[in-house]
Amino acid sequence: MPRTWPKVAKVYWDPYDDVPVIQPRQDEIDLYYVLRLTEPGDARPARPGDYQRLRDSIVRGFGSDKLFRELFENRVVLFNKVPHWDLMYEVASSGNVWGQLYFDPFADTWKFRLSYHGAYEALDKGLVDHVKVDSKYFYNGMAISPSSSSQQSLVVLDYKGRIRAIAENVGDKFVITKTFHDYRPPVETSRRPSTLQDVIKKNKEGLLTLEGRAIRHLIKVHEKYNYKPVVSYSGGKDSLVSLHLAVKAFGGVDMLFNDTGIELPETLKNVEEVSKAYSLDLVTASAGNFFWTAVEAFGPPGKDYRWCCKIIKLVPIAKTSRAKWPSGALNIVGQRAYESLDRAKSPVVWRNKWIPHVVSTTPIQDWSQLSVWLYIYANKLPYNRLYDTGFDRLGCYLCPSSYLAEFKDVSTHYPCLWERWLNVLERWREKLNQPPEWVKYGLWRWLTPAAAKKRVARKIPGYVLDWRKEYTLRLLNSEARLAPLHVKKDANSLEVTFNDDVVEDEAQQTFAENIRMLSFKVWREGDSILVEAKNTRIKIARNTLRVEPFDKDENVEDLADVLKVVYRTRSCAKCASCVLWCPLNRVKMTPKGPLPLVPCPSCKLCIDTCPLADQLVEKVVIPLILGNPKAFKRSSRRHGTDIIQVFTKMYRLRGDRVSPAL
Repeated sequence: MPRTWPKVAKVYWDPYDDVPVIQPRQDEIDLYYVLRLTEPGDARPARPGDYQRLRDSIVRGFGSDKLFRELFENRVVLFNKVPHWDLMYEVASSGNVWGQLYFDPFADTWKFRLSYHGAYEALDKGLVDHVKVDSKYFYNGMAISPSSSSQQSLVVLDYKGRIRAIAENVGDKFVITKTFHDYRPPVETSRRPSTLQDVIKKNKEGLLTLEGRAIRHLIKVHEKYNYKPVVSYSGGKDSLVSLHLAVKAFGGVDMLFNDTGIELPETLKNVEEVSKAYSLDLVTASAGNFFWTAVEAFGPPGKDYRWCCKIIKLVPIAKTSRAKWPSGALNIVGQRAYESLDRAKSPVVWRNKWIPHVVSTTPIQDWSQLSVWLYIYANKLPYNRLYDTGFDRLGCYLCPSSYLAEFKDVSTHYPCLWERWLNVLERWREKLNQPPEWVKYGLWRWLTPAAAKKRVARKIPGYVLDWRKEYTLRLLNSEARLAPLHVKKDANSLEVTFNDDVVEDEAQQTFAENIRMLSFKVWREGDSILVEAKNTRIKIARNTLRVEPFDKDENVEDLADVLKVVYRTRSCAKCASCVLWCPLNRVKMTPKGPLPLVPCPSCKLCIDTCPLADQLVEKVVIPLILGNPKAFKRSSRRHGTDIIQVFTKMYRLRGDRVSPAL
């Protein structure tokens, strides 16, 4: 099978001590098994809440906990997150993956499904019912008719008695949900009882190797940039390890916490505890109540519509860091390659266009979750106790990147917090004319008609995805209340008709001043507003906007810039990012929104660091006009590296310190 992930974590297993190994010595590798995990293999130790959830799901599915006691009790168990339409883990112990623990939102419960090795072991010990089927062919969805069974899951055998599939009770019948094509038997281990302390002892040398490598990396980067080291601490496990490593490397560091306003209480408590435990200065970048006001302008955030990250994370951090470390900082973060494909491809030193004066680095890019947790336990670090209750990821409790299983945990432990968010979702559900399932099954978590969204939508009878309708209603119900309703394109022009005047009468002066800031010419001609760029002419006549010509990339980008000014003029979120990053301090915030001062460098940093322009316009308005929900990925758009180059040039001209490495 071709590899999807550019980096894969390898977990070895010592068959004698029956424990996992993260960094075996070269002369010992042949003594261990490689645990066969799905990429990227970022397994973590099971915690108390995980053991309880696993036991409960086995009891529900198999009628008793005998299977749990046989495979998992008094053993170190690893959970490895794998692709699924909601949350699923491979569950491993004793060198084998015995099954998958997954959340079924339609049944509103966790379930456990045996793997081939799990079925092999359970059948051998008489812990699972089975059914023999006189067939050569087995496929998912195939109906099975057992004589009788009180269990929710069965092992399916072929006419020769070979294990071929798992069937699960769906409604009033059993259907195959997993077929097997690999018939290798489980690996053999001592099956002796094991604890986390046994694992730590076995991995002591490997942890010291990882620690030394990380500390050397931090020192090397610091010597190159010579910025003040600052650790971004989120209250999560990865940033905790990064903080500990930074303290070991530098002694005193500043600790930066971004309070988004939608953090869980235990996280806020942990931040205070950690700052006191390390005797560090705690610097808080607070978004206050900004999320709850901004959601009325943007609508619910999505995995592919992360306006929230800009509004309540990056802009507050930028403001705080500019005030606290105006000459720059070395921002140490807990980012790991196995968290996502984007992070797997990320360099270990980078700048972010939203905080360009800060150099960021991660000392744990190549650490697996297993390494992180063993390091935490070995050094007795003060980790967030939410992890012990079953939470896998921490941060904003309503993050669209979360699974429905995680939302269930939040609603169970924090019903009042979740009720507030449900009220917002219900209001937007009605505005967007969506069915109740849009909230119940988390369809709001995607803006575009992504494959994952379609997969969930197919499970809802009669539901039809219509991204154009949803985008239009988002705009009509946003604070801008302006949406493109009709688009007409010919060989040399584009004409867009909106539901309202593109530029309101009272906003025309503000619009003109902001357009000039982008080096466009603007003037009135009767009732129309004319905007002219080098090779593009745009005419705005009440509720219509006409672009001539419209056959080159630069025409598209000129239109995009004009639309960004239009929407900023109508519904500025007042985040003041444009004020913050204007290199010559030529923008001021007024009750009507940003207002440029002359002379203006026309560097366009003001709109390139505007959340409204970057998200609402790029991901909702322009896709409607261009007829493509992924138009924001067009190659001609100014991207992060382009913006950082402009930033570097402008701030060098101003005389600010910018690293020569850029």
